[in-house]
Amino acid sequence: MIKFAIIGAGGIAVQHAEALSKLENTIIEAVIDTDQEKAKAMAAKYGGQAYKSLEDCYKKVDAVSILTPPSTHRQLCLNAIALDKPIICEKPLSISVEDAQAIADGAEQKNSLFMTAFNMRFRKSYRRLKDTISSGTIGDPINYWCQRLGLGAGGTGGWKGYNWRTDPSLLCGMTIESLSHDIDMIRWMAGEIESVKAYTNESITELPGFDDNANVVMKLKNGAIASIHASWSSHIGLNARGMIGSEGTAIVEGHSIWHTDRFRFKTADMEYEQMEMIEDKLDALSYLEEVRHFVSCVEKDQQPQTTARDGLMTVKISQAILSSAKTNETVMINAG
Repeated sequence: MIKFAIIGAGGIAVQHAEALSKLENTIIEAVIDTDQEKAKAMAAKYGGQAYKSLEDCYKKVDAVSILTPPSTHRQLCLNAIALDKPIICEKPLSISVEDAQAIADGAEQKNSLFMTAFNMRFRKSYRRLKDTISSGTIGDPINYWCQRLGLGAGGTGGWKGYNWRTDPSLLCGMTIESLSHDIDMIRWMAGEIESVKAYTNESITELPGFDDNANVVMKLKNGAIASIHASWSSHIGLNARGMIGSEGTAIVEGHSIWHTDRFRFKTADMEYEQMEMIEDKLDALSYLEEVRHFVSCVEKDQQPQTTARDGLMTVKISQAILSSAKTNETVMINAG
């Protein structure tokens, strides 16, 4: 039985706690939050006890889930690394490249088992697209795209209510917080990113520095191109990811910012396009599969599909997008 400490008792922690509660070989031993009432409430529902810090309970736990806002990740991750605990940390790994570098370096120096939690990799529709690309069915990558539109954090005046994403002391904007999913998917499906040229907008004047719209064009190291068109302020929802290959095209798409419901593909030797219905809502199932993968890695003592280095690369590319938008120049990606 693997005993978990959950650090952070906010919204995303509920998904992780639900996932852990469904696995037979895991138990929540500790819930840690600066707000002790929230920690106690989560512990009462999912098990374990409330604590103020990992140092108070580390001898009782086998693994740590870090589920706090990204600006807090550096010290929490380094503490867990120093205590020699396997770690799953929610994306993005951090806000700054400096903090992400410190986490990745720390994990590698201690040979820590560390997973950056990109749960989109564990959704069935995106796995269908990934398998089609990896199988060679549509040939070599030529053009990959992501289009994801809807009302996200701050939409329709939502910034007036509390959300850490729009808290001036914690906010980091859509490019770092949410495009981390899209960047990771490009690296996973299409190839490593060589350079970016980007434009961003901030539609909420009351939140300077809170970018919520982005158009990004990327050059990949394998010669393909990729693009991201994203908005947190669109009143019409849309979600599409696809690849044009040398031998065909494959797309997953849906009618909201997060949900997909169909897979389409056509190859050069097919007379007609084929379509499969894939109901794939952003729900607890993807978190269950993500957490199941991490637990399996802990049991086998092997590195997970997405490491701290993957988290670092995503932060580097997010910051490159913001730099390109600010300077109006193409920014090269340093993979070192």
